[in-house]
Amino acid sequence: MADKAIPDISLGGAEQNMSREELAAVAKAVAALSLEDRDLLAAVQESPYRLTTAEQFLEFEKNVDCFVLEPHVQTVEALGWEYLEEKLTIDLTDDLRAAIDPAPFGRHALEEDRGCFTSRGYLYPSGDEWQHDRPQEKPADRKPSIKERLEQSKQECMGKNKAPAPHKGKSAPEL
Repeated sequence: MADKAIPDISLGGAEQNMSREELAAVAKAVAALSLEDRDLLAAVQESPYRLTTAEQFLEFEKNVDCFVLEPHVQTVEALGWEYLEEKLTIDLTDDLRAAIDPAPFGRHALEEDRGCFTSRGYLYPSGDEWQHDRPQEKPADRKPSIKERLEQSKQECMGKNKAPAPHKGKSAPEL
């Protein structure tokens, strides 16, 4: 059913946890994406960064900047050349290009970017924070559990009991 609604985008099994209403909303949201954003979503779904909830699919349009897709980079060697061109301050002559093995640079870039190759090109997270439609619960908004409050009270009581006791014997010098 999901394959008919969204023919070129794999939901990666996420559709099994979606209601019909959620699946219809996801299909509508994906259909509204630009061709470029659909390609990006297809690449994301082929990657370890795949979306797994209806909410993520519905929020994807607002979060396309969380990923970078370089469709022209299909191999580790091509990625290595991209990395070198970005990092080097000199132009690479044909002689220099012939002397360089780009693969180690490509592997380094893969690791540094936390990227991966997909059928659509090279994909990596941009570092932008995912924007949610609904505000996520912040740890500060959460009330501490009874156990946590008891532990905190116990620590406070122990702190009070360790207050310095007055010294017996010599009195402090008067000023």
